[in-house]
Amino acid sequence: MSHPPIAIPAYNRPEALARLLASLAAAEYPAANIPLIVAIDAGGARGTAVREVAARFHWPHGPYEIIHHPTNVGLIGNVFFCGRLALQHGAVILLEDDLVVSRAFYDYALQARAAYSADERIAGCSLNALWFHGTTHHPFVPYPDANDVFFMQVAWFQGQLYTAAQWAAFEAWLARGDTAVSPTDGLHELFGRFPPTDWFPIKMKYLVQTERFYTFPRTSFTTNFGDVGTHFAQPTRWFQVPLQHFARPWRMGGLDEAIAVYDSFQELLPSRLQPLTGRWAEYAPELDLYGSKSPANLRRPYVLTTKPCRRPLAQFGLQMWPLEANLEAAVPGHEISLCHRDEVEHGRLALWRQRRTLKQYFRRR
Repeated sequence: MSHPPIAIPAYNRPEALARLLASLAAAEYPAANIPLIVAIDAGGARGTAVREVAARFHWPHGPYEIIHHPTNVGLIGNVFFCGRLALQHGAVILLEDDLVVSRAFYDYALQARAAYSADERIAGCSLNALWFHGTTHHPFVPYPDANDVFFMQVAWFQGQLYTAAQWAAFEAWLARGDTAVSPTDGLHELFGRFPPTDWFPIKMKYLVQTERFYTFPRTSFTTNFGDVGTHFAQPTRWFQVPLQHFARPWRMGGLDEAIAVYDSFQELLPSRLQPLTGRWAEYAPELDLYGSKSPANLRRPYVLTTKPCRRPLAQFGLQMWPLEANLEAAVPGHEISLCHRDEVEHGRLALWRQRRTLKQYFRRR
């Protein structure tokens, strides 16, 4: 396999671009022919400064190309332009300009490509370890199975690897034109309120509709500085995570054997609950431990949830970490209920009680 290029969609953030380029120059690579491509969108008050940063930069690890879009293609257009480079090069590592990479990021990306390029159910490989729940903002910790990776139907954007086949499958779905998020898509209602400049809901809908997943490392190879940009009016440190700088062989088992496989709500798949607990095969419940699924998004007759329930069939406590461990160990208590979905309470008081339950649980950490 050839060495995949690194592609950066850049716009209006010269300091951020300079910071990312410096971290890329300091990283470790297996060869001296690693292509780097910076795609600069037209426009922006600081467009000239961005072009100057790119022009001054010396890339010591291979060929370096700067692409100037003649007109403004927008964030989605520039990100998708960079993603399409996978079709030309066999794969691409896509990094938005507010990121910094670890020294070992490229080695990890190569291992992920080798491990998952043959599985059509994998839509991309994240280089960032998602540490929080996207809608509740509570901590998210994947169940510790035998892998150094986990799988989730979340198209996380803080550094990705795509193979040509993965991007071509997305392009084929995209060509159908059904990209608007609707209430029947099996996504949290929040995704219907994202601005039209954001590609995240489009990729999320693609994952859910095609039953595909991203792979995630358990330790991060990118971190995000949250610079002011298209989606941030103020800088934020919310996305900062520790970086894994040391390369080693990573345990990248297959999707079928993994326990840590999550849906678009960051809930463990029902198919992974049975081997974890050995119980409830007759109910085959879905999980709503973060309580973020609306009634329309409870698709199975039975559910394990932290929302209040009338006539629960079984109940468990919230003591162990992560959330699923309480089910595995059958921790005594009343915070998690197994019940029919029609028995789940969704009113304002029920929501307040459920939020209080999780707030008390996560406060213990």
